[in-house]
Formats: sequence, C-alpha cells, structure tokens
Amino acid sequence: EGGSRQRPGNHVQAPFNRSELGQDQADAAAQHLGAACRQMELAAADVLVLAAPMHNFAPPSTLKAWIDHVVRAGRTFAYTEKGAQGLLKGKKAILVLARGGVYSEGPMKQLDFQESYLRSILGFIGITDVRVVRVEGVDMGEDARNNAMVSAKTQSETVVREFARSNVEKE
Repeated sequence: EGGSRQRPGNHVQAPFNRSELGQDQADAAAQHLGAACRQMELAAADVLVLAAPMHNFAPPSTLKAWIDHVVRAGRTFAYTEKGAQGLLKGKKAILVLARGGVYSEGPMKQLDFQESYLRSILGFIGITDVRVVRVEGVDMGEDARNNAMVSAKTQSETVVREFARSNVEKE
C-alpha cells in the first residue's frame, strides 16, 4: 500500500555514534529519534526501493548516511552465537542504479562498488530478495541515454511482474 518517500538523514555525527551526552545532547537525541523513525518505516515496508546515482564507483554519501541510520544492532540486525543475523527477512528490495558509463559488464565491471555494497548491506540486515534496474551509459551520448531509459523501463516492468507473481504464489 502507499509508501513513504524518505529523505536521507544527516550524516551520523560522533555524539550519535557514541551516545555521548553533554553540549550536543539535543542534536544526538534528534538523530536517534530520526534514525528510529527510519528503522520503523523500513521494518514496516514490504518492498524497499532505493534509487541512486553512482558517485566515484559507489553509492552517494547521502544514501550511505541513510544506511548508517537504519543499520543498527538490535533494530535491523542482531549479534548471535552464530554471528550477525539480519532481522528484516522476507522483505524485497529494488535497486535503481544510475550510472554515466556501463559498469555491469566489460572492463569497468571491477569498479562497480555501488551494487555490490548495496546488496551486501541489504543482505546483512536480512533483505536478500534484491532486484536491480540498471540505468547505464547515460553520459555516453544521446543515443546511449535514450537506450538506457528504454532498457530501464523494460527492466522495471519485468521486476514488477516478478514481484506480483511471487505475491500471488504466496497467497
């Protein structure tokens, strides 16, 4: 059902990380509250959609800031005798990854830290059903940009059909 569109939070600051009190107490409390809201929204969602450009071969810092707010022990993962266990099992994710060049294949593939990082962090918190829509080559000329958009539309339609089919099979 409807979804919420989240803006990434501020980058996590030292008082938030160490839960220090003092001069920055109000700022730290506000960051904790914002992170808790993001964690609850993520826990309540059936499908997570992350759309992000590639910056220097990786996700942008604003997405990393959101990740720093939601990946928290006891909230989205837990430490157990068997090691860390994701607490968000059974959820699905769609990554819409925009890139100026082509990084899913060819000589630049080894520089794609964007998709591997996002798949890894999602898997760490228990989200392993991840589909990817790649919007690649958008800076390689007008024809490449147009082809990237057509391809992304086709990929998106495929992902929606697959998710719809898997939801019907569950019922």
